[in-house]
Amino acid sequence: MYKTVLVKEMIEDGSRLLRQLDDQGVEVSAAAWFDDPEQSSWKLVIVTPLAGDPRSPEAGPLEAYMRIQGAMAGLGLHFSLDDIVVMSPNSRKFEDFRRTIEGVTGALLRAKAPSEGVAFDDAYIYRWLEYRAFPSI
Repeated sequence: MYKTVLVKEMIEDGSRLLRQLDDQGVEVSAAAWFDDPEQSSWKLVIVTPLAGDPRSPEAGPLEAYMRIQGAMAGLGLHFSLDDIVVMSPNSRKFEDFRRTIEGVTGALLRAKAPSEGVAFDDAYIYRWLEYRAFPSI
């Protein structure tokens, strides 16, 4: 199977986009490039509370994508909005992704400063949420 390579420009551009989102006041709880084996391509996963409740007029995936698209304008990035996946930090989708990433890296990841990144074979982590155990029922 053919494996694509995450290039330096994409990593740097992802960092530039995250700084722009920070400057625009968009909270990003976690962000990572992930080599999606189902699509045979790298995806920039952005985890933001803004993607939270699709029933809320102020929050939901559409609003998150619109804010990201606005932040991308004029940056001359080496990737497009189609290369980005947004998730809410409270979603099942993120929980599944978290387990996948932590399986790939072999460790529970801790929060990182925005300027620090960690590279793995199938992922590049810019930021990560602190692991929070769910209360037992």
